[in-house]
Amino acid sequence: MIRLTENSVSKSNKQAPKRIAIIPARGGSKRIPGKNLAKISGVPIIDYPIRTAIDSHLFDSVLVSSDDSAILDHVSAMSGVSTNRRPKALSDDFSTVYSVLRYEVERLRENGQEFDEVWLLSATACLLEVTDLLKMSEFLDQDLIIESLLGVSEYQVPIQWAMSLKQDGKLTSIDFKSFLNRSQDLVKYYHDAGCIAAFRNQVFQKHLEGVPEGEFYAFVLDPNKGLDIDHPSDLILAEALLSTREIPSL
Repeated sequence: MIRLTENSVSKSNKQAPKRIAIIPARGGSKRIPGKNLAKISGVPIIDYPIRTAIDSHLFDSVLVSSDDSAILDHVSAMSGVSTNRRPKALSDDFSTVYSVLRYEVERLRENGQEFDEVWLLSATACLLEVTDLLKMSEFLDQDLIIESLLGVSEYQVPIQWAMSLKQDGKLTSIDFKSFLNRSQDLVKYYHDAGCIAAFRNQVFQKHLEGVPEGEFYAFVLDPNKGLDIDHPSDLILAEALLSTREIPSL
């Protein structure tokens, strides 16, 4: 549970922050060509996070940042979302998501648009729901000391039980003694869910390359919300998971 501090502000006493949701959508994908437009239940995957962001009514602006003409043309035909063609230099395999966010924030600031909060939504975050965004917003609103908030999921198997494979084919453990403990008695570890993060505006002025170690606060998500769409089989799994819930009108 997040702590309350002297910086905590009652929702009833403050104006809602001005927010933007930025959805980076690079065109290049080696394992799933055209991944961001690949269809799940007949709908391009990028449509899901766009619609979730719009339906949450949290954002003053929803922006898709891409280098790909097909993605930009597709999104431009949708209502309630804007697009920007970002430079090729920010669209290769070595470009960081943070660099894309910072580029878009600076570009918008130069055009007279500034936001209190900048949210990142993955273009493949098809499993996030409006309730997830609303809960994350409430979490962020509880304490102004939070500048960077990252959606994370708990490792489903204790990482202390991880093993590596040696050249001779034998297994070696990271922490062999940990096998003597029950999983519930071991320290829990979390990983980036790969689908959502939120930043206060000042973060991009303070940190040029990225948020330093130890600066992120955690927003814990159900593991099924952050499915990494990296192989064709992941599209099948995502469709199966979506079939268990009511899909918003797209």
